[in-house]
Amino acid sequence: MRIMNRPQSGSALRSGLITVGVICILLALAATLLPRGFSDDVTRIGQGSSTVVLVHNKEAVLSQELMTLLNRVRSDYEPDVLFLAVDVATPNGKTFAQAQGVNDSVILLFGPDGTRRGIIGAVRDESSLRAALNAAFAAN
Repeated sequence: MRIMNRPQSGSALRSGLITVGVICILLALAATLLPRGFSDDVTRIGQGSSTVVLVHNKEAVLSQELMTLLNRVRSDYEPDVLFLAVDVATPNGKTFAQAQGVNDSVILLFGPDGTRRGIIGAVRDESSLRAALNAAFAAN
């Protein structure tokens, strides 16, 4: 009696589906770890919440560093403080920056009534950023 070795096609299909499933789960978990995006709706300034606005230029290293710092401290200030970012490469961002009299790579701080409370420029570390935010929003 001769035993024939047949390939187990069901096994290969099952292994493939398991692999795809594991990859999908890992991608979903990785997506939840990404920092949330920033809104660019500057009409929200002065609507009752203190607001931090990053005037951003995606080509500038300092802008990238400021965005990274804001992402690190953001969760400690939300929901009391609103975080926005405007890109100076867009018409709305350029108009906003011009109206505020600033260039890119700065953080503007606004009180709940929309009054500007400060500008943060070349901050390079988290503790300096926290100190500036705490000083600007201490009266809230």
